[in-house]
Amino acid sequence: MKRLLCLFLLNVLYHLSSSIPTLQERAAGSCSDLNHDEMDYECLQRMWDFYHIDRSSDAWQPCDTFVSSFSTDKYPASQKCLVYRSKCSTLDNDKPCCKSVHCHLWLMGRTPAV
Repeated sequence: MKRLLCLFLLNVLYHLSSSIPTLQERAAGSCSDLNHDEMDYECLQRMWDFYHIDRSSDAWQPCDTFVSSFSTDKYPASQKCLVYRSKCSTLDNDKPCCKSVHCHLWLMGRTPAV
């Protein structure tokens, strides 16, 4: 009986650990239907963390890859990040989309949690 329970628990742990990327992808996917200006902090943070998984077929890099190149100097003149949202939707590329998420986090007075 103990062996059977042990095997069952090992099987459950295996399936939980193998499904973590799927859970991360779903976390970003639920937010990806919204425009960046419609997202709350949690959604923006999930997009920051998992955008590249959501768009893995496009070979997107993680947003953390670009953070050192992002400056907030132009954010005040960006029409509440509209400039970056437009570039994201027009270019549909990882860097401008991450920049848009970064800008929207900045508007909230937040930075991406690393």
